[in-house]
Order: sequence, then C-alpha cells, then structure tokens
Amino acid sequence: MKNVTPIEILALVFSIAVIAKLLIIFVNKDSWKKFVSKIYSRPGTLIAIELIFAAIVLYYLLQELTIVQIAACILLSALLTGMTFATYSKEIIPSMLKTLKKGTLKKAWLPIVVWLALAIWTLFVIL
Repeated sequence: MKNVTPIEILALVFSIAVIAKLLIIFVNKDSWKKFVSKIYSRPGTLIAIELIFAAIVLYYLLQELTIVQIAACILLSALLTGMTFATYSKEIIPSMLKTLKKGTLKKAWLPIVVWLALAIWTLFVIL
C-alpha cells in the first residue's frame, strides 16, 4: 500500500466531506437542516473548533507549501464559496446589510484577525 502524506489525508477528508454532504442534501434535506441547525446553535464552540482545525490544517500545509501557495488556494476556495453564495443573493444581501449595521468588527473580530494575519504574512513574503 502507498504511504499517504498528511496533505493527502486532508484532501481525502475534503473529498469525502463534500461527497457526503451533497449525498445527504440530495437524499434527505431534513437531516442536513437538523445537523446544520445543531452545529450552528453554538457559534462560539463552532468557531473554537474550526480555529483549532484550521491551525492544524495550516500546520500540515506549511510542511509542503509556502504561505503564498496556500493564499492562492484560499483565493480559489473563496471564489467557489462566493459562487455558492451568489446563487442565494436575494436571501443573503438583506442579512449581510443587517449584520454590517450591527458592527461586524465587534462580533467577528477573531476571523477578521485571522484573515488579516494571513494577508499580511503573504504580502510580507511576496514583497
């Protein structure tokens, strides 16, 4: 059997998660709604878990890639996510406008700091 690298394991987790999610949505939308409602009912816990997993993933990516290469992959991911959100723009825009009025910086400071740190790190390496 082939030796599997940590990045290949991450890619395998990604592939399985995408296929599983789509299958669940196509077969039983209600179970997906129940799952999403449950995990998003505790945003603080979810953010902490995702931050920990993001740090682990970043650590393993940095073993084989540069921050510049990772930033390019993040751009691809952001564009694909943007495409998905664009299909729901009528529903998302009012929610986004309401959220911006409430003060995004105060509530979403941690993800903003992470995005900013990655951007500055990337610029530092390139420039």
